[in-house]
Amino acid sequence: MNHSDMHIPGYTVHGQIGHGGMASVYLATQESLNRKVAIKVLRNSAEQGISERFVKEAHFIASLSNPHVITIHDISTLPNGDNYIAMEYVDGGDLTDNQHRFQQPDAALRLVRQIADGLAVVHEKGIIHRDVKPANILFRKDGSAVLTDFGIAKDVDNNSDLTQAGFSLGSPSYSSPEQAQGQPLDITTDIYGLGVILLELLLGHNPFKGDSHTSTAINHIQQPIPALPAALEYLSPLLARMLAKQPAVRFQSCRELVDSIEPLLDPTVKKPAGNKTVPFASRLGAIRLGGKTHPLLLPALGLVAAVLLVFALTYESETERQIRQLLEQAELSLDERRYIFPEHDNARYYYRQVLLLDNDNSEANQGLETVTTRLIEDYVARGAEALESGRLNRPKGDNALHYYRKALALDAENPQANAGMQQLAAEFARRARSSLLEDDLKQADYNVKRGLRIQPEDEELLALRAEIDQKMPAAKKLIRNVFGKIRETIDGKG
Repeated sequence: MNHSDMHIPGYTVHGQIGHGGMASVYLATQESLNRKVAIKVLRNSAEQGISERFVKEAHFIASLSNPHVITIHDISTLPNGDNYIAMEYVDGGDLTDNQHRFQQPDAALRLVRQIADGLAVVHEKGIIHRDVKPANILFRKDGSAVLTDFGIAKDVDNNSDLTQAGFSLGSPSYSSPEQAQGQPLDITTDIYGLGVILLELLLGHNPFKGDSHTSTAINHIQQPIPALPAALEYLSPLLARMLAKQPAVRFQSCRELVDSIEPLLDPTVKKPAGNKTVPFASRLGAIRLGGKTHPLLLPALGLVAAVLLVFALTYESETERQIRQLLEQAELSLDERRYIFPEHDNARYYYRQVLLLDNDNSEANQGLETVTTRLIEDYVARGAEALESGRLNRPKGDNALHYYRKALALDAENPQANAGMQQLAAEFARRARSSLLEDDLKQADYNVKRGLRIQPEDEELLALRAEIDQKMPAAKKLIRNVFGKIRETIDGKG
């Protein structure tokens, strides 16, 4: 329907201001109250289920009461059967249009706090928004931010979407790793999207955005959070929690996120480069009455200072609690020999998650060194076992050569791994000598070549090579040299 033909009882329609796959949005005046509204009209609502989902979305949004969630004024049906929602008209543009207003970190944090406050109400109703992005954050004339477009919102405990057909499942540039992979979602997927927005405001660009939807999704799954400039380093722990690859490591509620933002907006707590925080106990000492410290306050101040000291020594912040839990999981993984596998449940993974929260954490750094040491010991032990069992270079991925090379990749000077490689070369030499005694030149030649790949300067292997060359007919030697090089090119040195 062309907007010039659009007639909605009780409204004067001025024109279309937006459209999507299943709905169009019109600017109109509600005649009874003489106020501007935005009317979202569902097209093709006769299609089974779509109308019900559309109305469900409208009723859900209308049930919310928060200044940072779009307000619904009316839900009804047109004479032709199409459903519509009349909502507040927000004419301050979206975040993309207003990005210049949030270049300073405090402004960006206040914006994120507003949207988190709105999302908290959404989540407490059991709904995941799933499409938190700049285009869905609008601004009123007073500058306040409004979260809108719940078209792909989803019940936390339900697999059905509020409005499925015609809407993409999130915007790749702001999708969480689990959303990019089509995995089950919880409310922390919205916190991740909000984290991407904060990072984009601080850096001036979205570091996860790739050349295609696929590359963007891979970036969200694999790419670490980029380092912030020195002046913004104090925001790194906040972003590490918001943008953690694993949902369990993120803030578990938007209330928790808001509580973590509040101290960062306190100028006495925030610590950008070059600034120092005045300790609270020192500020207590500055309390004066009539220009002098009142003597009656001294005992009280001493008691308060003592209480504060005990509190400071025993208080565990949310970040500290998370670090403690991750370190405990890492230690358990070490004890159970889960050094680097399975994925996302191993010692190295947990230590790295700690370093995302505290990049100077000594326990995590020492833990990663322990993981490397244990891995080397494990590879050397497996190499020795394979050598003893006669699995020199076969089967693939479970042989002595494979394990010793794994160990040397972590520590090229490791004496046990280097000794193992020497033993491996000696065993190839022994086998070659045995084959020569049986006049099996082909097998002897094979074992010498394998041994020389490990120890190219080994005197015994070089002597065996010379002996084989003397005994081998010229024709066979030519075939060996030509086809041997071709095979080496195909197989590589393995």
